[in-house]
Amino acid sequence: MGERARRSADRGAEQTILLCAMIGAAQITWGAVVPALPLYVAGVHAPVAVLGPLLAAFAIGRVLGNVPAGLLLRRWDPRAMLWVSLSALALVTIATAFASDLSVVFGLRLVAGILGGAAVTVGFAVVLAGAPDDRRGRVVSIATVVQMGAGAVGALLGGAAVSAAGPRAAFVVGALPVVLVLTWELVRPARGYWAALRGDGIAAAPASPPARGGSPSGLLAALAAVSFALFFARFAAEQGLIPVLAYDSASLDPLGLGAALAAGTVLSMAALPLVGRIVDRGARLAVLLPATAASALVLIAFGLLSEPGAFAASVVAYGVATSMANVVPGVVTAEAFPGRRAGGAVGLTRTAGDVGAAVGPLLVFWLADLATPAVALAAVAVVLVVAVAAFVLVLPRRTA
Repeated sequence: MGERARRSADRGAEQTILLCAMIGAAQITWGAVVPALPLYVAGVHAPVAVLGPLLAAFAIGRVLGNVPAGLLLRRWDPRAMLWVSLSALALVTIATAFASDLSVVFGLRLVAGILGGAAVTVGFAVVLAGAPDDRRGRVVSIATVVQMGAGAVGALLGGAAVSAAGPRAAFVVGALPVVLVLTWELVRPARGYWAALRGDGIAAAPASPPARGGSPSGLLAALAAVSFALFFARFAAEQGLIPVLAYDSASLDPLGLGAALAAGTVLSMAALPLVGRIVDRGARLAVLLPATAASALVLIAFGLLSEPGAFAASVVAYGVATSMANVVPGVVTAEAFPGRRAGGAVGLTRTAGDVGAAVGPLLVFWLADLATPAVALAAVAVVLVVAVAAFVLVLPRRTA
């Protein structure tokens, strides 16, 4: 077995899934508390209006944690960073269950956001930097699938904990997956990935060829724009205006909308491994452009549809298309910023995504009130298409 093949084998499926599970466990800590937060706020005798700033504190923390964590990855041991950030995140999440002073709660959620942002940034950077050259698409697809599963698991765990033992229990239960994955990593460490980032031929790899449009900084800016646009669309449309239209315009009930969202998730999880294989064979634009076009067209359609079945089918199609569009930017990031350099790139792009998630709902609902929901959704489609077009223009030649 050649040296390159040996390195690839060292980073097999179990290690890839383990690292993706570490990222997913971090996301579960905040997904699990979503069903609990309204009741938790009431339990500390605070008005419901406090919920908005409380959510914002966590989001601000994530923005603050992303880039520093990515840059520190160039100097610090990645395994130690991931262990420290995940362990501290679990402890802070559990501590929140026992806090009663509102100012303390705000502080804990801010710190949880910083630690969560750091954990996910470092985790993704390790996955991208350590992914074998011939399996990057499949690795990114696995990471996306685990992310989607983590969101569902978090909400389920949190809802069950609230029902069984009250809102504070959700914070404790939400931290348990972190303990489980750290135990897994302790018993069967992801040695292949850690070795890759210690300079086993990857951290020292040269950067990708110059982009069509100029320098690597131009490509990084384009990747940040795509991340902004994808998060902008997800939070402004998929989690914002689309549910409102589903109830008001298409007469879907919560069960119907939930079923459509679940179907989109399941189909995406089934399709992504195949998409990863296609990307590994060299297809970039052949995946990205149709997925982006489909996402934009369905966004526009949402503003025009009123028949429940057609609206539900569009929800499914939109979920699959946006999931497919997520794969290519991750693969290109790993190729263009190899080794520990992936840390800074991931930190910047995730920060851009978090900004998109924050401003998207505000702008889109404002535009919907100012004009119409159809106009607002068309604007989201334009943001997505423009960002991807800019990315395509600077895509390195060998990755197109």
